[in-house]
Amino acid sequence: MSAAFLPKTIAMPQTLEPEPLRAPIAKAEPYPVDALGDVLAGAAKALHETVKTPLALCCQSLLASASLAAQPHFDIKLPWGEIKPLSLFLLTIAESGERKSAIDDLVLGAAKAQERSDMLGYEQQLSAYETDLDAWKKQLAAANNKSATAKKQETSDQAAADRHDAILIKPAPPLMPLRFVSDPTVEGLYKLLAASQPSVGLFSDEGGLLIGGHALNNDNALKTMAWWSKLWDGSPFDRVRAGDGSGKLYGRRMALHQMAQPNVMGQLLSDPMANGQGFLARCLVAYPESTIGTRHLTAFEDPKQRHALKRLFAVLKTLMETEPQTGFSPQVLEPTALPLSDQAEQLAIAAYNQFETLMAAGNDLCELRDRTSKAIENACRLAGVLAVIESGTATREISTGHLENGLVLMQWYLAEALRLRGGAMIPPEVKDAEDLSKWLAQRNISQFGTTSIITICPNPLRNAKRLKTAISVLVEHGYLAQNDPGVVIGGKATRHSWKVLHYVL
Repeated sequence: MSAAFLPKTIAMPQTLEPEPLRAPIAKAEPYPVDALGDVLAGAAKALHETVKTPLALCCQSLLASASLAAQPHFDIKLPWGEIKPLSLFLLTIAESGERKSAIDDLVLGAAKAQERSDMLGYEQQLSAYETDLDAWKKQLAAANNKSATAKKQETSDQAAADRHDAILIKPAPPLMPLRFVSDPTVEGLYKLLAASQPSVGLFSDEGGLLIGGHALNNDNALKTMAWWSKLWDGSPFDRVRAGDGSGKLYGRRMALHQMAQPNVMGQLLSDPMANGQGFLARCLVAYPESTIGTRHLTAFEDPKQRHALKRLFAVLKTLMETEPQTGFSPQVLEPTALPLSDQAEQLAIAAYNQFETLMAAGNDLCELRDRTSKAIENACRLAGVLAVIESGTATREISTGHLENGLVLMQWYLAEALRLRGGAMIPPEVKDAEDLSKWLAQRNISQFGTTSIITICPNPLRNAKRLKTAISVLVEHGYLAQNDPGVVIGGKATRHSWKVLHYVL
């Protein structure tokens, strides 16, 4: 047969592999759990072995609870003389299903149960206070009336004295026993610290409530993070308001631990305001490798029966139940300042110089100067918390060993920050493209037109310009291909439509 009559081979279009929208995040280094010291490290390992939660997540939760227990009793005296709280700010990224709630319930369960018990007593105290306050108001009103109607000088003087005495015996309200808050505005936090315990924990295993809530919306984020930073620094919490008065709160402490899923925490970590304002520079961030799929058991075990956890809970219970030192008010904490030993101070100087060198242009930490500039302070805070957990209220200084452990932990957190920096700083158009592709995958959409999805796609993309930009990114990277005009979708011919080649995984 002549070659001219052979059937032609039609080249079928091949679907090429798409290009990644961004570089994948490198694998996390193992958490240096032994640097937590015997008590915390033992508890972390016990939690990890029984609950099967990522080890770094266990360590984050334990450090948060340890900081909450230590901060009302002790401050840290930094090598250059400043005195700062032992408060730690921790952020943990964890997938849904990583048992964040289970860990939080275990680590904070005893403290939260005590809080609930104290609330019952508080309600009785509040009822008695309201009765006493009503009686005081009547006594003051009677004294005022007597003073107003007095005619003789002797009677007038006595009435003024009675009025003065009545003012002095005004009953004081009981302290609200709340120690945990999850989603407070700045105003709400001020009111809480004015009426409740002077040491609180801003903790949540659902950080999206805070990150996506009122406190961190566009109108409040800068103010909120600025005040959190001030509390981390140990500064007074002041408020000037025309409507409900002004005030200044001294001696307050706040520890922070927020756990959230990657897409939620990514919003905070990539927020230019959170980075520029300095809030994230104060935070210790961890994104542990998932354990989902590997959590096989031979038998169920109650973690609370592990000796290591019983030992830790006994330490935390003692610290939480011990009355802290206070000043002119039971709400004004006056913690003992823990200095570094002479040898620890020399170690701090050497570490400071090393961090300074690493921040120079071209060196390992040059792109992480905000976090590195606070590395020594955070290492000292960590060392202080570790010392208090080991020695309790008898702690009087930070040893070289404690600071060495604090520096080991701090180096891990800096490495983690470097690892996450590229993955967390996602350009908005790339984030939109990922969200659009995942939305298409969830609905098994194989082709679409802009008019068919613009009213039902994720809310942020219901803007023609933003949607088209996301589509362009997906086309450029090989996830979508544009159809010819006139393709019928949903019974209507479309001017612009696309075929889905791949989904973003």
